[in-house]
Amino acid sequence: MSESTTAAARELGADLKRLRTAADHTLRSLADVVGFSDTKLSFWEQGSRLPAVDDLTMVLTVLGVEADERDRLLGLRQQAASPGELVAGSPTIGPQLAKFVDMEQSARRVTEVSLALLPGLLQTEAYARAVLGSEPESETKIRLRMDRQRILTRDNPLEFCALIDDTALVRPIGSRAVMAEQLQHLITLAHLPNVTIQVVPSAAPGYSRHLAGIFILLEFATAPPIVHLEHFAASSSLWRTPDVSAYQSAVEEITRRAHTPDQSLEIIAKLGDDLALNGDR
Repeated sequence: MSESTTAAARELGADLKRLRTAADHTLRSLADVVGFSDTKLSFWEQGSRLPAVDDLTMVLTVLGVEADERDRLLGLRQQAASPGELVAGSPTIGPQLAKFVDMEQSARRVTEVSLALLPGLLQTEAYARAVLGSEPESETKIRLRMDRQRILTRDNPLEFCALIDDTALVRPIGSRAVMAEQLQHLITLAHLPNVTIQVVPSAAPGYSRHLAGIFILLEFATAPPIVHLEHFAASSSLWRTPDVSAYQSAVEEITRRAHTPDQSLEIIAKLGDDLALNGDR
């Protein structure tokens, strides 16, 4: 049994709990049948430990899982034990970023609250290059950022909502040409049916919880949601239900303060027109 906090492990755990409940087993009663401790089974269901293949097969047999579903879950277990496709073979991609990419690729819906910079999934290559710099390891991160964006246009695409403070739209991260291209890119992506962009007005009176810092809420088909926090040189994830619920409440509040998607598009288009008129200086 190996340690794991991947999205696939958490999805596997959620499926195991669903199947156990459907079979009218408590953790204790199932543990008695298979000969494992209920603590061990609980770790599996939480996604914090990954079962050995033989152990998982035994549990699925006891629960009476059909062959197709058993094969799917065994495949999910294999996926949880393997590095993600986008980060495999990239030594400059640290474990924290690799873990986040895995969760992002497995998510059903992602909501990102951005304060100073535009979300990575919405960045052009030129904007990303201005953010990440020109160091040798930066090229790998830029390529990864561009590859990650395929989840917005793949079959069964990710549902993505960006709540962006309006100061991020006017902050000159790159040249005028870079920023004009970036704003046009936002408009293009906003027309995708699975992408929602809302601008949060910085001049609105009162305190908004997005001012406390950026965060990303990831929601999954079966596994519980996660909140991802990014800092200057590190990142962390929140899993506990009370913590995640607080951020879900924050998303609702920030969404109410934000301009509607249509109003946001108008704001972005006007900023882009202004940059185009002034030209690159």
